[in-house]
Amino acid sequence: MSAVPVTTTEAQTRKPPRLTLVPSPKASLSTFGFIVFVGVLIAVGLAAVLIVTTSVGTQSNELSDLRREATQLGYKSAALESELQQVSSASALALRATGLGMVPNPYPAFINLSDGTVTGVPTPVVGDELPFLTGAIPTATPSADAAAAVAAPADPAAEEALPDDLSAAAPGQGQP
Repeated sequence: MSAVPVTTTEAQTRKPPRLTLVPSPKASLSTFGFIVFVGVLIAVGLAAVLIVTTSVGTQSNELSDLRREATQLGYKSAALESELQQVSSASALALRATGLGMVPNPYPAFINLSDGTVTGVPTPVVGDELPFLTGAIPTATPSADAAAAVAAPADPAAEEALPDDLSAAAPGQGQP
């Protein structure tokens, strides 16, 4: 290798830049302004929390009142449904019909509405067909001899032959 003379260039002779302090910018808000801003922000936050808490408390009271009212209405609805079922039951309907003078018909006839045919034989009812349903239980008027026989039976075997209850006297009819 040969020796080549080194030439200095302008870039090599330039000195590196010097670091200097940059002046600090002036604060646009003072310390007092910042403290006031933070104080206002805290006050607004506390007021918002107070408003929300009051609103939630009021709504909670309204909700408990509405739940209590819903419970009472549920009880009232159940009582009314129970009363409706009692009033519309078959036995209650039969009692009201009997009170109006209606009697049950053991010989029903049905009309088919689609074609107008009648199933069964329509038979008029006198009113004494089903005495155990209408409450009119037939009572026999005993004669003087029968009354004397019941009052003092002469034969103990005749006493045993007398029925002890209504079910033995009228088979198929239960006691009320």
